[in-house]
Amino acid sequence: MMNYVYYLAPLVGFVAMLAGGFWGLGGGWFAVPVLLTLGISNPVAAGASLLQMIPSTFLTVVRQFRSIGWGKNSWGLTVALPLCGMAFLGGFFGRPAGALIQEMFHSRKPHQCLYLILLGFILYKTLRHKSPAPADPVAPRTVSVTSTAVTGVTGFLVGVLSSLLGIGGGTITRPVMLSYLQVPEVFTGKIARLAVFITAVSGTASYLLQIQSFKPGDPGTDSLLLGLLMAAGGFIGFPVGAWLHGKVIMSGHAEKAARSFSYVVVLVLASLFCKIIDWIVTSQVIILICGLFLLTFLPAFTVRSCKHPDSRP
Repeated sequence: MMNYVYYLAPLVGFVAMLAGGFWGLGGGWFAVPVLLTLGISNPVAAGASLLQMIPSTFLTVVRQFRSIGWGKNSWGLTVALPLCGMAFLGGFFGRPAGALIQEMFHSRKPHQCLYLILLGFILYKTLRHKSPAPADPVAPRTVSVTSTAVTGVTGFLVGVLSSLLGIGGGTITRPVMLSYLQVPEVFTGKIARLAVFITAVSGTASYLLQIQSFKPGDPGTDSLLLGLLMAAGGFIGFPVGAWLHGKVIMSGHAEKAARSFSYVVVLVLASLFCKIIDWIVTSQVIILICGLFLLTFLPAFTVRSCKHPDSRP
């Protein structure tokens, strides 16, 4: 692994978790493509991405945990509990699944193609998203066995894919909560952040268990070191992103906040596609543009939202 990657790791972690805190995601959807573009192997990139999410999200998740609501028929009990519980279990199966796929195809291209399909799905759901009709977010809800089962199965798949690809899982849980479960935006971000933390814990454990020697070149050791360096930046970026998102929500621009994620997904999609077809330089340029866009867009969008609040009910 090139030495300059270590110097860039904190910046990558900051940008990834700034966006992750804003949209309630883990940042892996951005961090992993960046690391792959920098020449890091898939197992190391996935393990490092998951590890950096744990300290980056911990304080924010703890602070917002109670506000999710855990009473009877609450969003916490009916959505967060089955979703995050099954995601934790699925997180232990991602790395073995990734190793099996690599053994079958003798390549890591299938992992990248799977990531491409996932991002395409996320873009589609983001563009098609329509906010549910205004309602009392703490009002009692009717919960069916089917919806609970779907939530649990979704959580398990989120855990597996999160561990396999090195993402936080929010990229899947967010569109599912918004489009299928009709969770209000104010709770979607909080539950997604909790899911990110839960899947990062179990996914990281599966990667660190492969450490054979604490020497450079060992995949587990490289993931550990790179993940800690990224966490140094993410520890600052995640709460800042969550704070910016709170400001946007309070200004009445929740819908615009949700849809704005599509801008970034398009850039990451383009970069990853170029990586798959070996247009390495083009991929690096696009991911650099994406990082600069995130650093400028999120603060500017928040400031504009606060200056022009939407007072409509």
